[in-house]
Amino acid sequence: MYYRHFKGKFYQTVAEALDTTTEEVVVIYRTLYASDHVWFTRPAAEFYGEKELADGTHVKRFAPVEKDQLPHEVQEYLKKHPVQGFL
Repeated sequence: MYYRHFKGKFYQTVAEALDTTTEEVVVIYRTLYASDHVWFTRPAAEFYGEKELADGTHVKRFAPVEKDQLPHEVQEYLKKHPVQGFL
């Protein structure tokens, strides 16, 4: 699945996992842009939840995006950087 972060960058989820310390489900996701860190985790409730903006409005922290709706540069990045090791 593909997502747009509320700040504007795009990400791809690759798995959900169990944090054995907290027994909390986490989302494993990657950047769809060049970055010093490619892989990230975030608690699932936070990943799929909402963020309150400074003006008090609520938005999805990560909003789902269909692959064909990703910007051209993100689709090109996907072609050059396929997911490896998870799928």
